Amino acid sequence: MRVEQLMLRDVVTVHESDSVKTLIKIMIEHKIGGAPVVDDDNRLIGYISDGDLLRAISPKQQSIYDLYSLISAVTVELSQDRLKDLLSKQVGVIMKKRKLQTAEKDNELDTVLKMLSHYHIKRIPVVDEDRHVVGLVTRSHIIRHIGEQLLNE
Repeated sequence: MRVEQLMLRDVVTVHESDSVKTLIKIMIEHKIGGAPVVDDDNRLIGYISDGDLLRAISPKQQSIYDLYSLISAVTVELSQDRLKDLLSKQVGVIMKKRKLQTAEKDNELDTVLKMLSHYHIKRIPVVDEDRHVVGLVTRSHIIRHIGEQLLNE
């Protein structure tokens, strides 16, 4: 099966200059966990996910010692100033730019499955020869497709 047969075609994208606040509004409105990031010419330049947002909050690792064990605790300090700072940042500052995985419509689905597994990612943008986003392949859609195949047998 080719990527084109399974990819989502109505892909919500964001611009690198969009604020994180705008991104979060888009994610809530469209019920998505991430989006391809495009430049002014609508060419793919990165990807931003809910995980990237959580990492931008920067939890602090703390060690708590007692007589019997060492416990690592993660605390998230979200002061109003810190939250305001995060919401005003541009998407381009916190998006994933390096080692960005992409697929093309003609790729075999097996190729994309290997990328999803190898790189531990949930979504892969599908791009054309000019790096315009034409689709998106997600783990959940692949699993649904496989499930439907199994249930129809």
